[in-house]
Parts: sequence; structure tokens; C-alpha cells
Amino acid sequence: MSFKGELMEMRSQIAVILGLITTGIIIFLLTDLSYLQTERIVTGTNSEGKAVPAITFTADIPLAAHRNLTADELKTAKTAWTYFENNWNPETGLADSVSGFHFTTLWDTASYLLGLISAHKLEIISDNTFHSRMTKALDSLATIPLYNGELPNKAYDTKSLSMTDYQNQPSETGTGWSAIDIGRLFVPFNVIIYEYSQYTPKVRKIISRWNFSRMFIKGQLFGVTYKNGIEQLNQEGRLGYEEYVSKSFALLGFDISEAYNYLDHTGFVEIEGVKVPVDIRSSARFGAHTYALSEPYILDGLEFGWDYFSNEFSYRIYLAQEKRWENTGILTAVTETALNEDPYFTYNTVFGEGKPWACLTSEGLESAKWRTVSTKAIFGWNSLYDTAYTKMLLEKTLQLTTDKNGFYAGTYENDGRINSVNTCNTNGVILEALCYRKFGPFLRIQGKGNKK
Repeated sequence: MSFKGELMEMRSQIAVILGLITTGIIIFLLTDLSYLQTERIVTGTNSEGKAVPAITFTADIPLAAHRNLTADELKTAKTAWTYFENNWNPETGLADSVSGFHFTTLWDTASYLLGLISAHKLEIISDNTFHSRMTKALDSLATIPLYNGELPNKAYDTKSLSMTDYQNQPSETGTGWSAIDIGRLFVPFNVIIYEYSQYTPKVRKIISRWNFSRMFIKGQLFGVTYKNGIEQLNQEGRLGYEEYVSKSFALLGFDISEAYNYLDHTGFVEIEGVKVPVDIRSSARFGAHTYALSEPYILDGLEFGWDYFSNEFSYRIYLAQEKRWENTGILTAVTETALNEDPYFTYNTVFGEGKPWACLTSEGLESAKWRTVSTKAIFGWNSLYDTAYTKMLLEKTLQLTTDKNGFYAGTYENDGRINSVNTCNTNGVILEALCYRKFGPFLRIQGKGNKK
């Protein structure tokens, strides 16, 4: 049987498994809740006598209708595409994560490929441009050196394809792999298989080199960090991110049965009058920080059309931000973002590490001065909900453009300064959001989706 045929056969089996997972009530763990300083909402027990969460699903979520783009929206898409015209490396076919910085992660590369697909679907680039760029990128991904001969390294030089650290310094050994980043890359891989089947052999060539035996363990996702000669293998992914990337893995037949359970580590915290879903695993005990923010929920909506739980969870994450503005007058659109100054990357959260509206680095440092109003979050939420609040945010964001590098990442909340960094992720998500506005999600798992 052909590779494509095998994938199609696996998808039908996985769809059944996902249906059972997403509609069932999953056993809840009741340990280590004190750091949340709140109670998990519990209404009863399941058949095994264990507590299950109460989730009241919102009856009328204001989902945006799909429609043709206006002339101004098409112009906006073309502006976002200029980033990829001017930060693309013809030697490798990959785009830089940040303008002027020849570096990428698999997450960034996924944003570029989805931006490329969006630009093609919106007809702002020619067929020849699309196919030449897609071919070059996939050919490079088939040749990149792998960490320990297993899986893609966390970062690469976009001109040489050599492994690097996060400061773009060459690394012969590599720095490990991220299951979350690899899962994001599998999103465009799935879109390619579905919509551009002529590239299926290239996708097969890429992933046939990879050894997933240490990344998927008993239905969970694991990543590796290698530093100072020491390797650590850790469970990877927290609420929102974990379920989002699991969908792309499931479509290619991998066992993500534990990673995809929305309710196994979920609690609810009241923020601005909204009961927001949060991950109850503490960093002290489980070794990873927890961030409840916009990014994975926006991407889940744009790319998969949400499922039964993420449809509700996404709206709550969004609504808390709208309510913060109503309650305080502070414009709010928070997500992970690059910064134009130290520490250069932060997770701006609705709830993080036990605190509402925490701004955190990956090392756990915190400062409110890093909080920004995110351009990509605004475009994402506006295409998904199209409320009066998202329209107001969008009007304030449309001027954050450059001549050659698309949109800036946003503005600082405390003083209104422009966060003058141009990134692959910002402009890729803008293209995705505008493509979604017209066509809907790239892929759809099941359950509640947005209006046609």
C-alpha cells in the first residue's frame, strides 16, 4: 500500500479513537492544588468513584462567519507576506524567525509553511512562487542534521541548516528536541498531505528519518534538553499546547491518548469574572511552567476548527481578556511573544504560575513591564470571534506595519511603545487568520466548529 493510502487508512481509525476521547469524561487528579489558591470545581464522581469537573458550556459563543476578504484585508495579507519576501533564505528555503536573525525553530518553520499555504490560497503569490518555495523548504527539512540521530534539533541556522542553540551559536551536538515544536510542524505536513498530495513523498522522506521511540511514551509527549553534557528527558506540554499539537500527531497515526485528554490536569480559576481553564501541574513538582494564554487556542481554532472542549476553553481565555478591558480600561491581548529588548521572549498570560496576568520567561522570571498587546493575538481573535472588542483592537493595530518586514509584534501595555520586532510567527499567524476568515480551518477534527 502507498504511504498516502496508509495515512488515509490510519486517519479513519484515529478519528474513532479521538471521538471516544473527546466525548468521554477523563479521570481527574486531585493532588497538588494548593499553588492555585483556588478550588477545582467538582460536582460528582464518575463510574470509578473519582471526582470529575463541572463544565457549563456557553450556549451562544459569538463565532465569526466566513466570508470573502475586503480590499483592505487583502492588502493587509500582502503586507504580512512582505516579511517572507525579505526574510527568506534562497539557499535553504527557510524563513528567519526574527528579521535579520538567521535562525529558526520548527515552530517558526511551521508558521512559515502555513503562511506560505495561506498566501497561495489567498492568491497573493503565484503558483510558481508557491511550488518553488515549498519544494525548497521540504527538501531542506529532509536533510537537516538530527539531534542524536533521532529527531530535529530545537534550533537551526537558516542559511547553513546547521544545528544551533537559541542564541544561534553553532552546536555540533545539538540542544535536544521539542515535542511541541515538532507537533506544530506536523500541522502543515497534514495540510500538505490533504491539499497538495504531490508533496506527500517529500513529507514521507522527512519523517521517515526520525525516530519517535523516546518522544511518544504511553500516550504522552516527551522532549529532550541537552546542556553542559547532561541530557534530560521530560514530559512536555501543558493545557492548551499539549492538546493542540496532539491533533496533528493523531492525524498521522501516533498514540497521543494521554496527551489529548483535556480534563486530566485541568482546573478553573476565576479571573475578571470568568472561570478560566488552567493546568494544575506545578513547575516545582512537574518541572515545567504553566501558561494559560491565547496562542494554542487561537491556532487550534484557525487550523483545526476546535473540538468540543477547546471551543469552550478558547472562548473563556478570550473572554477574560475582554472583561479585563471592561473592568479596568486596559486593552488586553496576551500571548507568547518576542520582544525587542531583554529578555527578548516572554509568555504573557491570562494566568501563569499561580498568578493572573503574569508575564514570564521560560526560566520563570516575571515582570509586568514585559506585557504587550499582541498583534497576532488580535488578528487571531478577530477572525475567530469578530466582536466589537476585537474590532476596536484591530483598528489600533493596523498601523503597526513596516515597508519590508510586515507587522510589528505589538505594543507595550505600560507605556504604549511599539514592540518593534518583526517575526515569522506574527506575520504567519496574520496570514493564517485572514485565510481562515475566507476559507475556515485548514483541518477539522470533529465537534463544534465555526460558522460556515
